[in-house]
Amino acid sequence: MSEQLLIAEQPDLNNALMIAAWSGWSDAGESATRALHHLTQELDTKKFAEIDAEEFYIFTEERPFVENAPDGGRRLIWPKNEFFYLKTDSDDLSDVVFFIGTEPHLKWRTYTSLVADVANAMNVEMLVTVGALLDEVPHTRSAVVMSTTIHDNLGPRYEHVNYARPNYEGPSGMTSATMDTFARRGIMSASIWGHAPRYLQGAQNPAITLAIVEEIQRFANLTVGTEALQEEAEDFRTRVDYALQNTPKAVEYVETLEERYDSELEVADDPEPAALIDELDEFLRTRNPDKGEESRN
Repeated sequence: MSEQLLIAEQPDLNNALMIAAWSGWSDAGESATRALHHLTQELDTKKFAEIDAEEFYIFTEERPFVENAPDGGRRLIWPKNEFFYLKTDSDDLSDVVFFIGTEPHLKWRTYTSLVADVANAMNVEMLVTVGALLDEVPHTRSAVVMSTTIHDNLGPRYEHVNYARPNYEGPSGMTSATMDTFARRGIMSASIWGHAPRYLQGAQNPAITLAIVEEIQRFANLTVGTEALQEEAEDFRTRVDYALQNTPKAVEYVETLEERYDSELEVADDPEPAALIDELDEFLRTRNPDKGEESRN
């Protein structure tokens, strides 16, 4: 394999499923990457490879982090692109490769080819990309997750999956680029997207993360604990409700979204009050203590 791939172990996987997410443009509220972090931790997966960041990032735009090391020294944390595996040892379940990356600035085709090289080496037969976007949805209703695939039949392991065909046309991100590369190698794919309220765009959204985790569990027939995420989502809802209660225009705006959600009408592209977004962002930043792992862990 390429020198850009740093391989620590070569697990023996069969009929594998790869689940991938990237921080950046396709990760509103860090919901997608946090979902995969939750799954890799709950399933006790093992890291086995990573992509070296050197050729794929403009470091003045995606800066490395510096932190204190346990030995008293200092260390740099470069943009991460890490592979983890889960060996199920079951004839009914696929082995799983999780890939949690950072959307690169450069050489997308080279980058996605590296991801596909790992997939081929791990006998991956199915790719699921995971993302999150901002949408005109209220935080007071069940989180919206939309899933699509271009394939009419995903095979016997996924007969329970019935996804619609995608109809989006427009600017694309790493999810589409990776699916295109995998398709050229004969690997089928599906995509799972959480829809986060646009007026909460500056905050991590555990409700969307939870909904994505639940959909991945359904797709892959996996079971993980979600109690902590459920508590975090309930606390998030409480804090947002509190932030809105003394802002009549904000309450009216959310009620409008609720009506549209409940009636299943297509939401128009109404601009949100900029002041409302700024106020909510500031409130959530100042009242959101650090809980658990961050998306760069």
